[in-house]
Amino acid sequence: MTMPLRSITAAIVVAAAVSALTSPASAASFSCMGYEDLNDAEQTVCSNQRIGALDERLDSWYRRALVRAGYFEQTEWLRAEQREWLQDRNACGAHVGCLNRIYRTRIRALRNYVEHV
Repeated sequence: MTMPLRSITAAIVVAAAVSALTSPASAASFSCMGYEDLNDAEQTVCSNQRIGALDERLDSWYRRALVRAGYFEQTEWLRAEQREWLQDRNACGAHVGCLNRIYRTRIRALRNYVEHV
């Protein structure tokens, strides 16, 4: 017995929708695999599209800043500053407003470093 094409198409659409709703988004700077093992801030980055996009922007600026820092022997300083920022980000937990603010502030700082150092 074969299923009608319309039923197969509907089943595929439903499966895709369920998958999109239940699987975490991906962030550029870290893997969202093992979602349940991530801290609250990381889970929010993985599950909130807006915060995930900010994470991707931050990662892009951080990579550019690392290149720039290499010219001035400031790589270790920049990495230490980023580790400190990660502690601040993690302190936000799942609070989206806090994460939004802290990401935007860090992106501005990295952008300023890249463009003016």
